[in-house]
Amino acid sequence: MTTQLMEVSNIRFTQEHVYDTFNANSDRAGSVLDLMDSILSGEKTPWDIPLIRVAAKKGAYWCVDNRRLFTYKHLQLGKIPVQVFGWKENREFELKYRNGLPFRQQTSNGLRVGLIQRSDRAFPRSSVAEPALSKFQKLFTKAEQRKHEDKDADGEADASLKDLLQPSKAVRAKRKVRTCRGTIVGGKKRKVAPKIEEKDKKLTVTLDKEDSEEDDFAIEISAP
Repeated sequence: MTTQLMEVSNIRFTQEHVYDTFNANSDRAGSVLDLMDSILSGEKTPWDIPLIRVAAKKGAYWCVDNRRLFTYKHLQLGKIPVQVFGWKENREFELKYRNGLPFRQQTSNGLRVGLIQRSDRAFPRSSVAEPALSKFQKLFTKAEQRKHEDKDADGEADASLKDLLQPSKAVRAKRKVRTCRGTIVGGKKRKVAPKIEEKDKKLTVTLDKEDSEEDDFAIEISAP
């Protein structure tokens, strides 16, 4: 298994339909719409949840995590992180692939999927949902649909390469390591040798680090 960045529009659904919730028996598992809202608000990125799993077959990559794939395709996230497996590494690929095989013509060979709504929460219209295989109970009003699409158009769901290479702000905040005068707060000490240079009325302070396990760290300098 390897982790790669892959264009989400090129990844295919193995199944013919997905549900709008992640668990039929528990609301705590959340829904596809909950995940959309978390990504649109910047609370989460695909790095913050288990990566979708894909494997190659007949010249295409197929996914077994179809609800998350639906979310990313609907939001048009561009390149996303995925776990790439060999087809025979996990029996789930072949089982789900066979389940969706009779519907390949309707789904444009896995590029779309049916969506079955089992919650009473209104759902956005989506070009990823194949109408012939979908069953909606309640859709967004025109005003709700415009608001939903405006969030996406404003770039709140724009998962650029730079953004996707790191977790969300909330997750990064938990991992943040602060340095004050050469000492890592909550971590190990760094051997720091300050170099001070003054040129053209500009003061430059360079802190060299040794034995560092991090690629970089924040420096906090305060006057005595």
